[in-house]
Amino acid sequence: MSAPERTGHGAMVAVIRRWDGLRVVGQRDFHGVARSAGAARRWVVELLSGHAPAELLETVELLVSEVVTNAVLHSDSAGPDGLVTVCVGLGRDLIHVEVIDDGSAVNVPEVRATDDESLSGRGLSWVNLLASAWGSGEDGRGGAVWFQLVNYHASGSASRPSTPST
Repeated sequence: MSAPERTGHGAMVAVIRRWDGLRVVGQRDFHGVARSAGAARRWVVELLSGHAPAELLETVELLVSEVVTNAVLHSDSAGPDGLVTVCVGLGRDLIHVEVIDDGSAVNVPEVRATDDESLSGRGLSWVNLLASAWGSGEDGRGGAVWFQLVNYHASGSASRPSTPST
């Protein structure tokens, strides 16, 4: 991320670009504790029911769980007084989910190499594998990790890109 994008103005411009063409269908704050991952995924699935097919909702559920868990474990949002915000948007043929935390001076969202013995570190690997697109950055408050999935239910003719972009 370039220096101008780390500033409040640059971060807000990036947020506006990410949300261009999307309709916000929900936003909710969750405490920075482990059980919030389950609450967040249930909320997102309920919010999107009727807007996406069941198999896509299963993927959304998994990715929300992974990204919220990462925010709780690796950001300054950790703890009952910290907050993790989940925003959900719909586009013509996209589902967009963004998880915003209080940022971190020491952790940066990245796909990590894991092996069969690794007990953790696979969250963003799943996002990278299953999302149509994803990325991370700042939103003016702290860190943000977002992902998009092509919503076949919305357009009926959307095709998933062969490789996700970051």
